[in-house]
Amino acid sequence: MSHDNFDGQALDERLSRLLTSATGHRLNRRDVLHRGLALGLSVPALAALLAACGDDDDDDDDDDDAGGDAAEPTATTAEDGGDEGGDEDEPTEPEAGGGAGTPINGGTLTVIQTGSIPDLDPQSAYDSDASAIFFGTYEMLLRLRGSDTFEYEPMLAESWESNADMTEWSFTIPDGVMFHDGTACDAEAVAASLRRFHEMGLGPVNVITRFVESPDDITAPDANTVTFALKYGTDIFLAAMASQYGPLIVSPAAMEENATDDDPFAHEWFRENVVGTGPYVLAEHDLGNFLRLERFEEFHGGWEGNHFDEIIFRNVEESTTRRQLMEAGEADALTQSLTPEDVVQMEGAGELNVLRYDTTNADWVLFNYERLPNPRVREAFAWAFPYDDVRNEVFQGLIVPSSGAITPTTRGYPADGTIFTQDLERAQQLLDDEGFDYSEELEFIISSGGPLTQATAELYQAALAEIGVNLKVTELEEGQLTDLMYGESPASERPHFADWGWWPDYNDAWNEIYPNFHTASIAPNGSNALGYSNSDVDELLDKSSTLGAGEEYDSTIAEINRIMVEEDPAGAFYGSVQWYTILHPSIMGFEYNPIYINTYNVYDMYRVELE
Repeated sequence: MSHDNFDGQALDERLSRLLTSATGHRLNRRDVLHRGLALGLSVPALAALLAACGDDDDDDDDDDDAGGDAAEPTATTAEDGGDEGGDEDEPTEPEAGGGAGTPINGGTLTVIQTGSIPDLDPQSAYDSDASAIFFGTYEMLLRLRGSDTFEYEPMLAESWESNADMTEWSFTIPDGVMFHDGTACDAEAVAASLRRFHEMGLGPVNVITRFVESPDDITAPDANTVTFALKYGTDIFLAAMASQYGPLIVSPAAMEENATDDDPFAHEWFRENVVGTGPYVLAEHDLGNFLRLERFEEFHGGWEGNHFDEIIFRNVEESTTRRQLMEAGEADALTQSLTPEDVVQMEGAGELNVLRYDTTNADWVLFNYERLPNPRVREAFAWAFPYDDVRNEVFQGLIVPSSGAITPTTRGYPADGTIFTQDLERAQQLLDDEGFDYSEELEFIISSGGPLTQATAELYQAALAEIGVNLKVTELEEGQLTDLMYGESPASERPHFADWGWWPDYNDAWNEIYPNFHTASIAPNGSNALGYSNSDVDELLDKSSTLGAGEEYDSTIAEINRIMVEEDPAGAFYGSVQWYTILHPSIMGFEYNPIYINTYNVYDMYRVELE
């Protein structure tokens, strides 16, 4: 799953400026690398440019050769630092125009998105652009509070509780909740909706089936109470019920009205229609281009205070156009859809509010467990990865260090986990000690059309070339890459390395690690595409799946992380992705959340009249 969300664009003018500045020695080597990679230039092209410029380097405090050794590289722990990318201060709500403004009740919020949405059924759709729509139109029982990943607040349910061993959870549904179709949303309607989710078995269904054995275990003992009987007691069930993927409440009446013999869940109808309990109704849409939401006047949360009348989601394919629309004031918000260079420039201009924040998204280079069976050889390839250049030069600080497959914002993250830095001398020594065959050509598979992914692969290729390893980079169109990664071919027939990444459906390390590294998840049964298989990791993952939050859970995840990073390396885990949201300075009320990637809390947002 590539998260290279940055489109290519016309580069002639910027390339000309870069060439002029480089040949005139107004840029040092680091600047040329920094800007060239951001523009999508390959490492060989940059090397040729630097050679033509005399390869001067007047940056005397950085060791910045593409693919070269970092100064005195060592393994560090999260507690030791390793903050090469530099975590940003936690963002707060921006002040409109740098000062006060008069709140406006009503108006339109225009949000830019980057792709069409093929499925509006919230119990099958599994993409974050669709989730942005759902957060305005549907509700979960509860949601994460503000920017917190561990605290919850009411959404559809007004309260919840469990029995002593947490094997049974009850949620209270308030009186007077209505669906968009005018039917009542009582406890039985909620139970019926979540039984549909369980029985339909599509997309993110594991969010509920991990905890609830049968749809019959979801009941409504009275008009205001929904009860879940779990397979085992755990408070992580709350995290799952707060997921942006799956446990959203749809109208059972709409399902019954539009069901067919071939489609008893009315899934095909819900793919293009929305009937929830959220604050906005779907007024019109062209799924490839735009959607427009209008206020649902009967929303149980009410309309006191300041809120938008309508929300427009507009699909804009070109990165350049997205930036132009934001800078011209023709759009109000976008998330994670520009080049890093654009983000840095827009931050510097200070005309729009640019918020950077940590997420639960981790990016990796996966190692093929069957084609690279020696763990010390895989360790060597972990030491060879150009972490600093990728984090700081390619992504310009929008990826920061983390240990292993999860991020510091995820439940179970080990604060003292090992974080690799590049050490080519150590990498070559390990390969030599293990008798590595340097004549073998290795293959790295990436998605095509992503300049950041391409630049990362080329830096890795250049680094390995320095120690005599021949790495071929193969690009596949996104659909082809997905077919390969989830297909039926054995790992022995797949590339040695693959660019991949993940974020969990809810705040739980198991939910990030299990689909990608448990033996039972080896493709086509999951996203474990390169066949990682460690019996100790499997056993610990199985154990952690039934644990509640606490010391035992944390220690179990820490041991899984230690094995996958140090003892039996699964990949080069190069960091935790920082997201960014860019807002027009008149927009107030936005709150990011590291779990709810690409979404907006549209009901709480409003505009102010700038003074």
